[in-house]
Amino acid sequence: MKKSTKLVSAVVVLAVLGGIYVGLNTYVSKEEKTESSSEEESKTEVFSVKKDDIKSLEFIVDKKEVTFEKKDDSWVKKDETAFPVNQTTLDSAASAIETVEADRVLEDVEDLTEYGLDSPSNTVTIDTADGTTKFNIGDENTSTNQYYISRDDDDSTVYVVAADTVSPFMNSLYDYAQGEDFPTIDPSTVKKVQVSEDKASYVLEENSDGATWDVSGDGNSDKESADTTAAGNVTSGLGSFAFDQFVNYNAEDLSQYGLDKPYATITVDYQEKVKNDSTDSTESGENDSTASESDSESGDSADTDSSSEDADSKTTTVDKQLVIYVGDEAGDGSRYVTVDNKQIYTMSTDTLSAVIDKTPSDLWSLIVNYLSVKNLDQLQVTYGETTSTVNVSRETSTDDDGNEKETTTYQLDGKEIESTTFTTFYNKLINMAGQKRLTDAYTPAADPEMTAVFTDSDKNQTTVTFYTYDTNYYAAVVGDKVFLVNKMTVKEMFNAYETMVNGETETEATATPTAEAEK
Repeated sequence: MKKSTKLVSAVVVLAVLGGIYVGLNTYVSKEEKTESSSEEESKTEVFSVKKDDIKSLEFIVDKKEVTFEKKDDSWVKKDETAFPVNQTTLDSAASAIETVEADRVLEDVEDLTEYGLDSPSNTVTIDTADGTTKFNIGDENTSTNQYYISRDDDDSTVYVVAADTVSPFMNSLYDYAQGEDFPTIDPSTVKKVQVSEDKASYVLEENSDGATWDVSGDGNSDKESADTTAAGNVTSGLGSFAFDQFVNYNAEDLSQYGLDKPYATITVDYQEKVKNDSTDSTESGENDSTASESDSESGDSADTDSSSEDADSKTTTVDKQLVIYVGDEAGDGSRYVTVDNKQIYTMSTDTLSAVIDKTPSDLWSLIVNYLSVKNLDQLQVTYGETTSTVNVSRETSTDDDGNEKETTTYQLDGKEIESTTFTTFYNKLINMAGQKRLTDAYTPAADPEMTAVFTDSDKNQTTVTFYTYDTNYYAAVVGDKVFLVNKMTVKEMFNAYETMVNGETETEATATPTAEAEK
């Protein structure tokens, strides 16, 4: 009975407490709404102007007074009408002061120093058809992200306003400038990239097959096959180029940006589709004007004579050339760049690194020697003290339906072998890629473990020789090229060769001479 009484009492108490909580919560909510409503109602208008009535805005930019004024419904910089004013930015600044309201008003202020208004960081003068309004910008209250301002005609009243009221007037000059976009380059249309710089230069050029690339040193006629992925990284990097900060719209002294003697010069030959109607042709000319101007100074032409019409006759593919000059570091993880030696921008060094600061060897192909089995006539392999020769024969026959069929047979030392036995070994041999290439002279420390002599269908011969290099690599030598290949990759190829010659399993074939090479 006592337990039941206690339980009932506890339930009653809990209900009473729950009621009190609900009541308090309701009261607090009402008070918050009332307080919020009161705050909104208590906002004080400092001044208001009609955006369309504003004739000019004058304020301090980079420690200088700058005036932007309206002419024919467009903003211009009063003392420099050629300055490319960003219309949207100035319109936003004008909108920010249409109605300026204070969250708090501090009256009868005797010491403006406390609010940074004894020596304002900026003074904004708004000139309209009805007169002039000025306000001063003081310190920021960092805890509330608000600013102190005062009317120029009343130095005893301080207003606390939202940051977005004053932030449009706190920028650097080129934040109010309208820059251009970096010219669009479709990576798939890039035909040639030439990079000239003091420390590293290279020329990357697409072959006629449209799928492979050659690379050489700047001014060096000796070409090497380029790694397809590395070449793709360069061309895709160009497609990602974009300006960061606008720095100067009409540079007269390039030396202050290191562009009188560029850190690097990037010349890109690519293609662009332009519409055939006269309007778009004109626009295309305007878009490429920067390249034309820069090339006229460097003696190159932005547009070559080569062009071709697409099948639909609506667009024409035109050859283009763009020269990009890269200057000094800008101090914020970027470098100064220009494409016309007039407008200066910054570009991220990470973006630029996809193209510059490379040597030809960074782009070399690491495929040791690729020859399609379709073009193979003979393969001679010396392994240990034994030399074997595989001859390839092809016969064409016609079936009952008149269709031609080619039959390929492989003979190892005059005896026909299964095609899969040979191609298993051959694929490992021709698809071998090095981890890196040596650029210094290489002198083998021992005799080669394997020598493979390829003869193609045109009777051209190529020799690949494999030497033990160290505990991690074999050296695969082709002419004067030395590739360092993962040791396990070469051993797998050796095993496949032994399987072909001896008919053994790859596990059984790990004995000689590979085992001796490991000792």
